[in-house]
Amino acid sequence: MRRLLNLLMCCCVSLTTFAQVYSGKVTDEKSQPLPYTNVVLLSLPDSAFVTGTVSDESGAFTLRSEKPNLLLRISSIGYATIYNKVDKPDLGTIQLLPDAQLLGEVVVKGDLPKVQLKGDAQVTNVTGTILEKAGTGNDLLSKLPGVSAEEGTVNVFGSGTAEIYINGRKMRNASELDQLSSDNVKRVEVVRNPGARYDATVKAVVRIYTKKAQGEGFGFNNRFLTRYYYGWNVLDQFNFNYRKGGFDLSGMLFGSKTEGEDNKTGVFETFLDNTWRQESSISTTGGSRNISTMLSLNYQFNENHSAGARYDFNRTPKDWWNINMYSQVFRDGSLYEENTSRGWQRTPATTHSFNAYYNGQAGDWNIDFNADGMWSYSKTLQDMTEEYTPIGEALQEQNVTSYNKDENTLYAAKLIISRPLWDGNLSFGGEYTYTDHTNTYINDQGILDDDHSNIRENAASAFLEYSRSFGKLQAQIGVRYEHLASDLL
Repeated sequence: MRRLLNLLMCCCVSLTTFAQVYSGKVTDEKSQPLPYTNVVLLSLPDSAFVTGTVSDESGAFTLRSEKPNLLLRISSIGYATIYNKVDKPDLGTIQLLPDAQLLGEVVVKGDLPKVQLKGDAQVTNVTGTILEKAGTGNDLLSKLPGVSAEEGTVNVFGSGTAEIYINGRKMRNASELDQLSSDNVKRVEVVRNPGARYDATVKAVVRIYTKKAQGEGFGFNNRFLTRYYYGWNVLDQFNFNYRKGGFDLSGMLFGSKTEGEDNKTGVFETFLDNTWRQESSISTTGGSRNISTMLSLNYQFNENHSAGARYDFNRTPKDWWNINMYSQVFRDGSLYEENTSRGWQRTPATTHSFNAYYNGQAGDWNIDFNADGMWSYSKTLQDMTEEYTPIGEALQEQNVTSYNKDENTLYAAKLIISRPLWDGNLSFGGEYTYTDHTNTYINDQGILDDDHSNIRENAASAFLEYSRSFGKLQAQIGVRYEHLASDLL
C-alpha cells in the first residue's frame, strides 16, 4: 500500500453512480428560444470534455452524466460563451448575450454563417461571416453546432474524438489549431459517420480548408493573444508569404507562454481479504514555453495539378509541474496509513514533421496523395519525496526519482483516387503507416522496474467506397481491408 508513485499521474475518479439527467433551455437577449446552441458538460477541476448536445428548435436541451463536479459551457455563433457551475439537475433558463467583441454594437444577421448538409458532411462556410473573428482554430471549432474543442482535442457530439485534416493533410500536432487563425479558414466540414476511406478506429472527422492567398509579391502579418488563466498566458505568431505565378512560399514563427493548475480527488476501493479504500487529492501547478516554426512550398502547375511540401519544427524547452499529493488508506473502514508526496516533473520535447502532397485531375479522375514523416523526442524527469505513516508506527520517508525518454518515428502515405459514377462518387485507395517507438525508463532506487523497449509497427490498408445522394438521403457503401504487424524488440 506504500507504493503510490503510480498514482501520481492517475487522474480518474473511481465512483459507482447512476446517470443524472440535466435539462434546461437557452434563450437570446430578447428571451427568444435559441436553437442549435452547443451545450457541453466539463469535469471539474480539469475542464475535460464529458458530454455535449445541441439545443432543439425550442432552445431546450437534455444531458446525461454519471460524473459529479461538473461545469456547464454554452456557446453559439455570435454570442458570448458562458460557464456555469452545475449544482442541480434543473438548470433552468439560460440567457446568452451578443458577443460585443465579435459582433461590435449590432448583430448583423447577414454575417451569420450558413450550415449545410452536403454529402457525408455538415459544412459551415466561414468566409465573410462573424466566425472569421472567433480567434484561434480551437475557438472557431467550439462555435460550430455539435462540436467542442479544447487544447487541440476535438469532440463531435454523439460520435466521439475527431481526427483533424487541414487542407487534406492529417493534423499530427494538436498545437496547429492554436496556430491557425480563424480569419484564414474558408470552410469546415464535420463528418459524423466516416466511411471506408478512414481507419476503423476513427469515430469522427473534421476537415478544415483554408483560404487561398490572393495577389502576388511579399506580405506578412502578426497575431498576438493574451489572457489570464491561472497566470498570464501569451501567444505571438508571425506569418509571411511570397507569391509569384503558381509559386507560393509561406512561413511562420510561433511562441507561447502558458500557466496552469490542475487539482483532482480520487477514491479507489479494492475488495480482497479486506476492504481497502484509498482517498487521494492531487494539486499541481505549472506551465510551459513553446516555440514553433513552419516553412511551406506550393506550386500550381495549372488548374488541374498542384504539389507542395511543408516542414514543421516544434520545441518545448520548458514544461514543468509541481506536484503535491495527500492520501489516506483505510482497511475495513479504519485508518491504516497516511501518505504525503511532493516533488516536481519536467518534460522537455522536440518534434520535426514533414509533409509532401500532390492533387491532380485527369479527365474525370481525381488524385489525392499525401506523405508524412515525423520524428519526436521527449524526456520526463521526476523527483518525488514520499512520506508515509502507518498507524502506530513512526514517520517514514523515501525519495523516488525517475527518468523516462520517448523517441518516436513515423512514416505514412495515403492515396485516394475518385471519380463521378452513376450520379454518385466512386473512390478507392490505400494507406501505409510505419511507426517506431523506443522507450527508456530508469528508477534509481529500484522501486519500479527499469524498462528498455522498442516497438515497431507496420500498418497497411486498402478501401473501396461508393456514395450517392437520393434527395435528402445520403447512401454510402464500402469495404476496407487492414493488416497490422507489430514487433517488440
